[in-house]
Amino acid sequence: MKMNLNKLPTILGLFFLVTGVIWVALAILHEGTILLLEPGIANLIVGALLLTKFGKGYTRYLVMAAGLYSLIICVYQFYAACSLLQFGLTTFAIASLIGYGSASLAFFYVIISSYMNAQAFVPSTVDQTDDKKD
Repeated sequence: MKMNLNKLPTILGLFFLVTGVIWVALAILHEGTILLLEPGIANLIVGALLLTKFGKGYTRYLVMAAGLYSLIICVYQFYAACSLLQFGLTTFAIASLIGYGSASLAFFYVIISSYMNAQAFVPSTVDQTDDKKD
């Protein structure tokens, strides 16, 4: 499956904006700790940078850093939800396992796709034609 490199920053920007809003909402609504504001703000900044195409030379590294930060949090929450199964909180544990498991896979895919498609984050150059005369 070939990915269109022109659309990758836009798709990742929307993904990071949505996940940033989710992290911030979880922190504000006390569903998580106040420490979830950090990845939320990081994801919002990276999403805004990707959508505005500002600083396109270094946004790839910010995408991988923010994605890795969110991946670590999702994997830990997945691990914590596994321990809820022992206490008999199966409905909440299963919902948490599905949510954080799918988020972990999504962030893992984001990290891999931004690592493999480095060309999408390179500033575009103006089409230059060679004026060679035969």
